[in-house]
Amino acid sequence: MVALSLTATASWAASPLMAKPKKATQAIVDGINYKLDAKNNKAKVVAGINLYAGFVNIPEKFEEDSVTYYVEEIESGAFKDCVTLSAITIPTTVTKIGSEAFKNCTTLEEITIPSSVIELRSATFEGCSSLKNVIMHNNMTALGSGLFRRCTALKVISLPDGIKQLPSEIFEGCTSLTAVAIPATVSKIGSGAFEDCASLTTIELPNTVKDLGSDIFKHCASLQEFSFSTSIRTIPSGCFEKCTSLTYVSISNSIAEIKSDAFKECASLDSIYLPNSVRSIGSAVFDGCSSLRAVNLPTAITEIPTKMFRNCSNLARIVIPNNIKAIKGDAFNGCSSLDLLDIPTSVKQIDSDAFNNCGSLMTVTVRSGVPAKIKKDSFSKQFQKDGTLYVPSPTAYRNNPKLPWSTFRHIEAIRR
Repeated sequence: MVALSLTATASWAASPLMAKPKKATQAIVDGINYKLDAKNNKAKVVAGINLYAGFVNIPEKFEEDSVTYYVEEIESGAFKDCVTLSAITIPTTVTKIGSEAFKNCTTLEEITIPSSVIELRSATFEGCSSLKNVIMHNNMTALGSGLFRRCTALKVISLPDGIKQLPSEIFEGCTSLTAVAIPATVSKIGSGAFEDCASLTTIELPNTVKDLGSDIFKHCASLQEFSFSTSIRTIPSGCFEKCTSLTYVSISNSIAEIKSDAFKECASLDSIYLPNSVRSIGSAVFDGCSSLRAVNLPTAITEIPTKMFRNCSNLARIVIPNNIKAIKGDAFNGCSSLDLLDIPTSVKQIDSDAFNNCGSLMTVTVRSGVPAKIKKDSFSKQFQKDGTLYVPSPTAYRNNPKLPWSTFRHIEAIRR
């Protein structure tokens, strides 16, 4: 009976149908968590039950269950929220670092990315508020959006020569950033790339850059000057919005379009020249530029857009060229220093609040003998009551009660 049992047992053990023991799919070696690929002898660093802390040294390889594994990847979020991670070394066997890999590692001060990694994905270092030094090799070809977002200790950085674009929000909220060396390989910069970089005083873009995303320098409160190269055709929306220290901008003859809010609330901007190459201007471009005193209108545009000069409280004079057909709503609302206005014959339409709250405006000359279409509130009630309107033929403006012009109390013929 005992011998039969032994024979039966031996026969079962030798059966070719016996299942082979499975290789482990996970391992913890020297405190580092890995996912294992036994078939290809590969391993990736992953997040563990406990957060990583202190100094972490990722090895090139390690042995588990008599199998040698090569570490080739740091998984997305592997070190996310490891707030006491102070230093890390990454071997050259690693070729991939996932998105948010080091997000919110608030104690990490420096890191070297090995040359084996050619791409950094989105938000890899977002919220690393102590990060001061990042070394990247020139063979890197792509950087992810929000890569260094809110790295508030980062002051200076050199970018790899191989990249072709700066993605959106790459340096958003880097409040200590003062200098960025942008390589000549870059042709595009995404939206919000430098938004809220409060310490950035100046920046130079290479001539290779052709495309700028919206809000690119928004809230850069220390930015003082900027020059557009001839490779750029469009100033994007919100480009310099709330750049409160901006005093000088050079706009090249290549610029054909200025989008909405481009210079909104640039409170220190005193003057600006718009070349005649500009054919399209969006709304509120200079809204809230309280120091603006001198600006011209390009000869190619046909209307003064909505809120274009709203609350430009120091703007006393402006020449409206004869190509302007419409002055849109709130265009000059709040221009409290505007005291003299000459509207050419080309203007056929003046919308609501176009010249409301212009407390100094007491003299307006309208050159057209045919009254333009206006609203009851195109001009302030104060001007309608106390200001003087000069026109070619006062009768044409006074005698039609259906026209809001008839409510103006002081209408006189243009003085020859």
